[in-house]
Amino acid sequence: MLVAVSLDGKISPRRSPGQPNPVGPGLIGDDIMALHNSKRADADGIMVGLNCILLDDSRLSLREGEGENPTRIVLDGLAQMPPAARVLTPDAPTIVIVSNDAPPDRVQTFRDLGAGIICSGQGRYVDLTPAMAELRERFGIRKLLVEGGGTVHRSMIAEGLYDEIHLIICPFVIGGSRSITPVGRAAFWPKGKVPEYNLTEADVMGDYLYLIYRPKKPVN
Repeated sequence: MLVAVSLDGKISPRRSPGQPNPVGPGLIGDDIMALHNSKRADADGIMVGLNCILLDDSRLSLREGEGENPTRIVLDGLAQMPPAARVLTPDAPTIVIVSNDAPPDRVQTFRDLGAGIICSGQGRYVDLTPAMAELRERFGIRKLLVEGGGTVHRSMIAEGLYDEIHLIICPFVIGGSRSITPVGRAAFWPKGKVPEYNLTEADVMGDYLYLIYRPKKPVN
């Protein structure tokens, strides 16, 4: 997990699909953008949820410099991603993880565009644990960088699938009670135990703080 947050713990204002995210290269310093790019370059795969594609239509590719683009992975339980999404271009390999309830014709469209397919779980949300095992065993994804969004982070944390959380504290405030936080959906407490982490690294990068946390308990 890699996420940049404002001083008030937000990753972006609430916005509509296609509306630009102000928290980007125009606001975040060049050194931090370079760090983000280096983390992408070091990963076998980059994973996001469907909402990230619908909001930003990101290619999930390296922004600059040399190196091979990692495999792009999208969680899309019901295969709702538009076929014209830039993540489905031949810039890099793409894997779409769908549930067994995804319409077969939509899944075939992804295949026709060259995407690999993993089927896991039922309904809108995929079953992450077997999907992660298939990513590793079938596609050779050993080092996975998960960039969002909040639903994905919440599910990965709940299932103990993160071995590290990389957090970049940015020197600005977004504000707004409806702004987006890194981990969405329901709170862990009171229905579940709050996950705890140990700080293993802290680096000051100008006005930014780069933190790495690992779970107090071993991951699954």
